[in-house]
Amino acid sequence: MKIWQKYVDLLLKGEWHIHTNYTDGASTVMEYCRQAELLEIPLIAFTEHVRRNLNYDFGQFLADIEVARDEFDLVILSGCEAKVLPGGILDVGSEILKEVDYPIFAFHSFPVDQEQYLLSLKAVLNDRYVSAWAHPGLFMFKNNMVLPEEDLSDILRIMKERDILLEINAKYRLPPQEWISLAEGFGVKTVRGSDVHLHEVLEFSSSFFYHPKNTFQV
Repeated sequence: MKIWQKYVDLLLKGEWHIHTNYTDGASTVMEYCRQAELLEIPLIAFTEHVRRNLNYDFGQFLADIEVARDEFDLVILSGCEAKVLPGGILDVGSEILKEVDYPIFAFHSFPVDQEQYLLSLKAVLNDRYVSAWAHPGLFMFKNNMVLPEEDLSDILRIMKERDILLEINAKYRLPPQEWISLAEGFGVKTVRGSDVHLHEVLEFSSSFFYHPKNTFQV
């Protein structure tokens, strides 16, 4: 059982994709928690960027979360956002994946090669630790790649089998509605992940939940 399954009723009520000032965010763990409590957001997940060779103290990041759990009446999850490397390997050490509550994966820098992309996507979905696909389709849309419905269906079948969530990302307005409709048909659950980098943005994400359309904006 993955930890997100304990909070299935909060998948679209919480904020499941947050970055802090440990990487490219501008706010601290405590600032986010204060804002979430003020806005009555019941759950927040800190999905900090990771690499195999970290340039910050991940242990201190986790310690900050533990302190916040004692202070705030919120569900506060530790997590990470790991980028997918060719072959479907994640750019993160296994000790971090084992330690955090909510590991998610994303495609960032990657070869513009659709066959390699699809093979790597299917491979990473079989990683026992991953919980969600972050800003799904972003790399493809940026590089004018099209995912045929047959391939998307194969991916969604794996996601259902492996209990992996499809993130609805407000920052990038992804995935498109047809992906979500198809996911619903396969029984794949969706999760709200606004990719927040500043604690004040929580007010926007709490009052406006992105309703996906067949458009793509960056």
